[in-house]
Amino acid sequence: MKRVLIVDDDFLVRTYLKQMIAWEEHGFYIVGDAKNGQEALELLQRDGADILIADMSMPIMDGIELTRRVRRMSPRTHILILSCHDDFVYVKEAMKLGIDDYLLKNNLTEETLLEALNKISFEAEESSDMERLALIGRKKLREDFFQAFDTGNDFDKLDDLASDSDLNVTFQTATALMIIPKNWIEREQLLSGMERENFLSAFAEMSLNACKNTFGDKVNPMIFVSRKEGFFHWCLIVDATTACGLAERLQAFAKMYFNLELKIFLSPPKKNLAELSEAWHKLYEARTESFYSDAKIFSAEDLPPLEIKIPDELKTSGRGVVEALSYIDEDFSVALQSFRERLLAARLHPEILSALVAELFSEERNLLPSPLQAENFSVWFGQLENFLNSLRSRQGKDYLPPAIRLALRYIEAHYHEDISQSDVADAVHLNSSYFSTLFKKSVGKGFSDYLTDLRIEHVKERLATTSEKIKDISTAAGFTDYQYFCKLFKRLTNLTPSQYRQKFLH
Repeated sequence: MKRVLIVDDDFLVRTYLKQMIAWEEHGFYIVGDAKNGQEALELLQRDGADILIADMSMPIMDGIELTRRVRRMSPRTHILILSCHDDFVYVKEAMKLGIDDYLLKNNLTEETLLEALNKISFEAEESSDMERLALIGRKKLREDFFQAFDTGNDFDKLDDLASDSDLNVTFQTATALMIIPKNWIEREQLLSGMERENFLSAFAEMSLNACKNTFGDKVNPMIFVSRKEGFFHWCLIVDATTACGLAERLQAFAKMYFNLELKIFLSPPKKNLAELSEAWHKLYEARTESFYSDAKIFSAEDLPPLEIKIPDELKTSGRGVVEALSYIDEDFSVALQSFRERLLAARLHPEILSALVAELFSEERNLLPSPLQAENFSVWFGQLENFLNSLRSRQGKDYLPPAIRLALRYIEAHYHEDISQSDVADAVHLNSSYFSTLFKKSVGKGFSDYLTDLRIEHVKERLATTSEKIKDISTAAGFTDYQYFCKLFKRLTNLTPSQYRQKFLH
């Protein structure tokens, strides 16, 4: 249904036009009528219209001026002018401005009006379909270009893809900007699908406007969204000479319009799209290498690589934090602060950092905050500190370090086997010497004593509940020397195995 707005200063003409044909039967709907051009513009701005039927000669604003303004304000609205014989000079002027057709009032009939409306409607649909198909085609080509640029595939096709999609990539040198909204993961979870798309569109428009407002026609920017590695990134490609100033401008605009802080990474200047695409991929490394910085704008060339080897003193400091989980608040804070300072000095790659804390807190590794998901070290360490404090409050005075709890479960499952302290230490990913110290401090006895006591307890339980041979029970519990077992049992219980069975077996 095409929406029609009628504009004529004569009330009788407006009434006649509205009654001339059965509008809705022919696929048209009158959205309103106006008595002059000014009133028509207000209605058009408020309600919109597909077709405007306007008189040439009107007070306040005539058909010429109305056509001129409609073409600026609503270029998709089609215009049918009504005129008299002596208005022909003005009609020619209106046609130059882009009206779709005109009718002489003296020849106005139901048939001529319908013919003109159907012609305009058909051309509008044909034009609209062609425009839509062209738009879809360009959009798909641009998506192909950005995907090739983002993935690093088809370097040799980038120039052709950009040209086919009408992207202006003429530059002496260009820079790619990786734009990462801070706290994006949390913000995204609060948005519905439509709200998210609206934000993406608004942010892109803001970025492009920032380019235009700052540098005018000197910049031909391109922008697209990349979602590699679970992150949300904007890629903005601009002339290299404008990159630094634009990054600062984007920071200010994002804060002003979205209350959003950004991290922006600048690639080195490059002379062609293939080199620029390669530089864009290296910005992912730069994002990781910025982990220990609180800055907002980064040049990829200024960020040193991160370490992948864990210093021994850092491991020792981490173990100190594990031990200190059961200490008083002051001592725990000292151990945690020491660990933090050593982490900052070591500048470990976030993946290595994840492996280190997972080893220290192996049982809770699924609950640990991930450095790979944090914006920087300060944010991640704050999350880690909150996690450790909640761990302390949950466990209370009887807290056992995660590795020891894991070790106790391992011993319970394998006590009947020929296991050693080294076997258990390996199972919980700890150095054997450190495990020995931590185990005794946490459990109150050494590994050998704990294992022996556990085996004896299992023997006592079997003696008191079954009639199996005592030697078979001791062997099943892990005692390979029966005579040694009998002496040990008597020393620990003041009873021989047989006496114990007679006393407790019912």
